[in-house]
Amino acid sequence: MSKKTGKITKVEKFYIENNSSLDAADLAKDLNRSVAFVKKHVKKTDTGHVDTTQEQKTASELFGHKEDRGVTIMTPAASEVADETRSSRVNITQRHKNAIHIIKKK
Repeated sequence: MSKKTGKITKVEKFYIENNSSLDAADLAKDLNRSVAFVKKHVKKTDTGHVDTTQEQKTASELFGHKEDRGVTIMTPAASEVADETRSSRVNITQRHKNAIHIIKKK
């Protein structure tokens, strides 16, 4: 007998998202949920149809903007992209390899 009511828990979400290779019936059996419930969550998260050809966004596209107030905020996603692409954007010499910010390049 499967559960019929209640919200999906974080553990159940994690299990469904990280076992997308299993079919909905197996996931439903493991989680003691209905197949329709599992299919609904898979459709919502779209984990079964991951597009690997999606182009990577630049850090500037991931900033949060509020044009009416003139505010721009760096989001965690923008920070991660900036950190990952730093080596391709900045030519770092041996002298400055541990520096966060370089004031004068020599």
